[in-house]
Amino acid sequence: MFSSFSPGNIGITVSLREGLALAERHGFGGYDASLAELHDEVVVHGPASVRALFVQHGLRFGAWNLPFMPCRVGEDEWRGWLARLPALLHSAQAVGALRAGMWILPGSDDLAFDDNFAFHVRRFQPVAQLLAAHDIRLGLEFVGPATARRSFRNPFVHTVAGITELARAIGPNCGLLLDAWHWHCAGAARAELSALTREFLVHVHVNDAPRDVPRVELVDHRRKLPGATGVIDLDGFMQALAASGYDGPVTAEPFDPDINAMPAEEAVARTARATRAAVARALRAPERGSG
Repeated sequence: MFSSFSPGNIGITVSLREGLALAERHGFGGYDASLAELHDEVVVHGPASVRALFVQHGLRFGAWNLPFMPCRVGEDEWRGWLARLPALLHSAQAVGALRAGMWILPGSDDLAFDDNFAFHVRRFQPVAQLLAAHDIRLGLEFVGPATARRSFRNPFVHTVAGITELARAIGPNCGLLLDAWHWHCAGAARAELSALTREFLVHVHVNDAPRDVPRVELVDHRRKLPGATGVIDLDGFMQALAASGYDGPVTAEPFDPDINAMPAEEAVARTARATRAAVARALRAPERGSG
């Protein structure tokens, strides 16, 4: 596995070339470019040039989010995206950016659980099939905080087990985008990570939780850099990834206003150190009797 950089996760807006330079300067191993910016670069400069640009900076392709949320758009917009996606996916395939992700809301005001499950399968299956035709895997991310579920009338998947069931129902190239924050909010059971495989894991986010906030009161978008507080069991989390054979990008997603307010170079430097340290935790010997 390798540390990867997503500027937007720390409140930075830069061009692809500026972002790659930042990532190289601060020692990241990869870069999470968006699908749109990869496509634009391919259209203008060609896939070989884009691949060479990453090589020049010593970086691997990380992961990108779908450019739309299949279950939060109307039917016509969903069909419109299905028509537009192949050209974008062709560019991603041509450069080797073969990991995609999307988060799943933990509830619905309109649909009961079973109906919402069927709706997600119907909306995501054609998308996953388009990705599969371009050798791209799709990682689904569950949202763990109880505070997020309480904002909906009907709860939906919000655990490793739940998102695994949904991903398997969608298709064979659909797996898990695993976020340490959401795993922690959902209970942080090490045992539930033991069945994960390299093939099923598509992308990984790392972060930490603020101190002195009960787990049931944690609020999304109020997080910390990985290892900042020690609230999240990052050792157990990363060791489980190592045991699975995961070989993909590990991206910090702190959503921390203190980091966002820093000068860009300082924010990136801190994020780089924290992300590399998180990856290094995968090599630590697991504690005896941990579970």
